Parts: sequence; C-alpha cells; structure tokens
Amino acid sequence: MNRNLSATALIASLFVGMTAQATPQRNDAMLNGKSVHGEAVAAPQNARIVNLDAGKSVNVKCGEVITFQKAGKSFSWKFDSAQHRAVDVRTIAPAGFADKPLMVYVSRSEWEGA
Repeated sequence: MNRNLSATALIASLFVGMTAQATPQRNDAMLNGKSVHGEAVAAPQNARIVNLDAGKSVNVKCGEVITFQKAGKSFSWKFDSAQHRAVDVRTIAPAGFADKPLMVYVSRSEWEGA
C-alpha cells in the first residue's frame, strides 16, 4: 500500500512540475491580462516620438503617451504604471518591432503628488 501511495505521489509531483514549466509566470501582467506598464493606444497628435535607434534609454512620466518609431513603423504606448517600474521596450512592443534593448524609466507625474 505504501508503494502505491509513493507511486501516486511521485506521478502527481511530476505532473505539477511539468505544468509549472508549461505555463511560465509573467511579472508584467495583471490578473485581467493587461500589462502593468500601461497599454497600447492610438497615436495622439501631441505624442512624443522616440526613435528606437536613437539611444539606450528614455525617461517618461506616468500617463504620458510615447510613439516609438523604427524603420518606417510605429506604435504608441500610454505608460500608466502604479509602481513606476522600468521596462524594456521589447516587452511592450509588437512582435518583431524591437530587436535591441531600450529601457523606459517611468517617473511620477505632477498629478500623482510626491
């Protein structure tokens, strides 16, 4: 009887281990599936434009919309992050858009206070 119990426990632990590997944890997604860094938006006329090839980092304020450009393509992102964490643009960009790191550092906006 102990053998059956041990075999069952072993099989169960292997199953749990395989399931954990098959579903990687994402630290950048909330429970509703949205990014903790903000959201993709339509480009407003007054959005700041950042060329991905121009540097290694960019500073933004929480709530700011940035339009990222590269090789004639672009996407816009509204940085709306409660934790104001830095994010590599490759994390938020559409697939295949960014091929090198560009860190985005998000600071508090004036309306958030100190």
